[in-house]
Amino acid sequence: MKIFDKKYFKIVILFALCFILALTNESFLKISNIMNVLRQAAVLVVLGLGMTLVVISRGIDLSVAGVMSLSACFCATLLNMGIATPLSIAITLLIGVVFGFTNGVLTGYIGLPAFVATYGMSYIANGFSLILMNGNILYGFPDSFLFLGTGFVLGVVPVMVIYTLVLVFLFYVLLSRTNFGKQVYCVGANPQTSMYSGIKTKRILVMTFISSGVCASIAGIMLASRMNAAQSGIGDQYQMLAVAAVVMGGTSMSGGEGGIPGTVVGALILILIVNGMNLLGISSLAQSLVNGLVIVASVVLDMYVKNKSTGSINIEKSEKTKKAG
Repeated sequence: MKIFDKKYFKIVILFALCFILALTNESFLKISNIMNVLRQAAVLVVLGLGMTLVVISRGIDLSVAGVMSLSACFCATLLNMGIATPLSIAITLLIGVVFGFTNGVLTGYIGLPAFVATYGMSYIANGFSLILMNGNILYGFPDSFLFLGTGFVLGVVPVMVIYTLVLVFLFYVLLSRTNFGKQVYCVGANPQTSMYSGIKTKRILVMTFISSGVCASIAGIMLASRMNAAQSGIGDQYQMLAVAAVVMGGTSMSGGEGGIPGTVVGALILILIVNGMNLLGISSLAQSLVNGLVIVASVVLDMYVKNKSTGSINIEKSEKTKKAG
C-alpha cells in the first residue's frame, strides 16, 4: 500500500488522529464520547453527500448553510403549529428541492458561475430564515421528532448514525453503480466532450444541485432534532466544513474525481479535530483558526498527492516508451 495513494492517504490520517487523541486524553475512547462524535459527524456527512456530487461535476454549492438553517427553522415552525412529524419533514424537504433546482438552473442553463449563484442563494435562504424566526428560538419539539436526533437503537447505536449510513449507501450506489453517476464524473472531467457525446450536461448539473439542496435540508432537520432547538443561522458553521470534508476526502475541486467513501472519511477527520480540541480544553476562539488551517492544508495536500500521483504515472509511461523504443 502506497501511503501517498489518494485511496489510502486520508484513512492513514484518520487512524493516526484517533491514535493521538486516545493517547492525549483518556476520555476519547469512552463510549459516550464516541457516540457523540458519530452523531456530530452524521450531520456533516449528510451535508457532504450532495456536495460531493456537485464538486465532482466541477461545481460548488455555497448555499448549503443557508438552506440548512432555513430548513431547520421551517420544520420547527411546522412542528410548533401542530403538524405531524412525517408531514413536516416531507414539506421541509421541498425547500432543498426548490433551492437546488434554482442553483442548477442558474449555473447550468443561465450560465452563472456556481460560486456567484449559490452564494447569492445562500443570502436569500438566510433572509427567509431571519424573517421567519424574527429573532426567536423555537424549541420543545414532539418526541417523535426528537427521536430522530437523540434516539438510540438497542440503547447503544444512535438513530442518526443508522439513517446516515443508509443515505451513504444510497449515494454510493447512485454515484458508482448507475449511469447517472458515470455521467456526473464525465461532466466534471470534461463538460464539452460530455455534451458532444450526448450527455445532457445541463440536466446533470441541475440534478447534482438538487441532491445537494435535499441533503442540506436533511442536515438542517437532523441538527434541529439533535439540539431540540432552531434559530436563524443554525447551519452557518457547516458551510466551509462541508467543502473541506469533500476536498479532504479526495474529491478534486477541478472535477471528475472523488467519491462518497472519501467524503465520509473527511467528515470524520474534521469532527475528530473539533472533538479533540474540546477534550483538550482549547478555546472555541482558537478552534476557528485551526479549522481554517485544516481547510487550507487539505487543499494543499490534495494538490500535492494529485501531483505526486500524476508524476508517478508520467514516469511509468516514460519508462514504457523507452522500453518500446
